[in-house]
Amino acid sequence: MMNLHLSPCLLLLTLFVSGACQNSSDQNVNQNVDMSIRTNFEGGRLGEVRQIADNHWECAVAGESDSEGRNRQASWYYFRIDGAKGETLTIDLTNLVGEYNYKPGAHAITSETRPVISYDLKEWRHLGKEEVEWNEEKVELRLKIQPKENKMWIAHQPPYTTARLERLLNSFQDDPFVQMSKIGESADQNPLHLLTITNPESAPGNKNIIWLMARQHSWESGTSWVMEGAFKYLLESEDGKKLLDKNIFKIMPMADPDGVARGGVRFNKFGHDLNRNWDLVIPEEMPEIYAQKNAIVNWLLQGKKIDIFLTLHNTEAADYIQGPDLAVGQKLFKYMSENTSFKDEQGLREMPATTTEGKRGRMTVNQALWAEQKVPAYLMELKVEEVEKLNARRSVEDWLALGAGVVNGLVAAVE
Repeated sequence: MMNLHLSPCLLLLTLFVSGACQNSSDQNVNQNVDMSIRTNFEGGRLGEVRQIADNHWECAVAGESDSEGRNRQASWYYFRIDGAKGETLTIDLTNLVGEYNYKPGAHAITSETRPVISYDLKEWRHLGKEEVEWNEEKVELRLKIQPKENKMWIAHQPPYTTARLERLLNSFQDDPFVQMSKIGESADQNPLHLLTITNPESAPGNKNIIWLMARQHSWESGTSWVMEGAFKYLLESEDGKKLLDKNIFKIMPMADPDGVARGGVRFNKFGHDLNRNWDLVIPEEMPEIYAQKNAIVNWLLQGKKIDIFLTLHNTEAADYIQGPDLAVGQKLFKYMSENTSFKDEQGLREMPATTTEGKRGRMTVNQALWAEQKVPAYLMELKVEEVEKLNARRSVEDWLALGAGVVNGLVAAVE
């Protein structure tokens, strides 16, 4: 379904440690092997890697800057360690400081954003308190780990790739409740999908219209897990399918497939933030925003309504919902607060007119849709640090469960 164009910047970083580790061959015979750190797979990304001492490495987080050379963000890393089973490793994540909304000094990796590890790309766990150490003076995160297998993946959050989305969409391609359409292509010619999910046998005239968007920023993989949870809840559960008698869901599941493929952060190929340029769209340089905005505006030009629009995001330390002070937004906030792991004591947050006062081309999707079309559009941030209601950081299972919560919250908002 997807013809993914992988970026040539996927790389292989190999650090040889002769005879330091043991591995089992296919014949189950132990033999000496070299240790390597690799990023040559979808979503893999690191900056410069330097060996400090035996079993001690310094790994810079690559980060990305925008088209002006500003707003550097270092909020994604994803790599694999081979051949280190049983070794005690120290890995320092460095070069974390950047800039956010033209304010220098920001860093998205903190003392509380714990990395996740996996041995099979299926089960992911956050490192424990004893496995990390934060250096406030250097703004660096040290990992102290002992791999249990000879292949171990480490990431900022549980990765969600375009390949996983492809498998998900393929599994439902014959489902009569799903209509899949291509609304355009990214800068690297990857397809941009719009999914319409409803019961085709119920009359569409009186249905609520709900739009949901995920992964505008490629590092925010939690939003893709939430989207998958919503998708499966609507199509696989009895309760979810009942909602499709009275509601139409329009879902943009992955707004930045290029960034996801290359292990990016929040900018497209041309350095544009895909949730900051909705008021000043340059089609040639922002094909993702151009296609997504056209799909929404064309829907409205056909005389069709949007009862609520929600874009999903991740941030470090806070859950919150931001948007126009309308009843639908208040009801969404109330449902999420009372029925899910979402928690924010501030209530529905006021939405500023733009993210950067006095500068054009700095509106988010919800800001622009409200300002230009009066669409009740909201942004939901979901934190990656410890969640009070769970007494833990969100696992893959927690992200997926939030999908059902978001669906029911959106339905509750428009009823």
